[in-house]
Amino acid sequence: MWQLILLLITGCSLSMGPEQPKSAKDHQYKVHFRLDNWTEKEEDRSDYVWVNKLDGRILLSNSFCDEFQDQPLDKLATKTFNTIDDLEIEKKDYTTFNNREAYRLEGKGKVDGVPVGLILLNTRRSNCYFDFVSITPLKSAHEVQSDFEQFLESVNFK
Repeated sequence: MWQLILLLITGCSLSMGPEQPKSAKDHQYKVHFRLDNWTEKEEDRSDYVWVNKLDGRILLSNSFCDEFQDQPLDKLATKTFNTIDDLEIEKKDYTTFNNREAYRLEGKGKVDGVPVGLILLNTRRSNCYFDFVSITPLKSAHEVQSDFEQFLESVNFK
């Protein structure tokens, strides 16, 4: 199921056609997330992906260099979730992340008929756009905030 969710979120949201945007993975940022019950997965469509072995929660990050520099962060956040059915935005705020302007969006919706909770934090740095996403089955929503915050704390920009 997590592969389908990744395909819907990352494949449809910000794709730019046949030419893939350049990623900032490894040369501009790394994510060193380590928590019990989380397994890192290799995924062609995202820079970093972790799946919770107990309940299927997903944490992922993407970067796009030389792309998405003109659109406001709130519009890009909304585009990321444009494939989510019955999307209900519960919280949206401009904030900061690693001393840069960021935008945080939280909500819920359905992916392939499955109710999920969603969190996104996006930002820009060094001509790259970054988004950090949590996708959680609603039955596990109470656990996601803490893990997502630790996920964000594990991000290292160079």
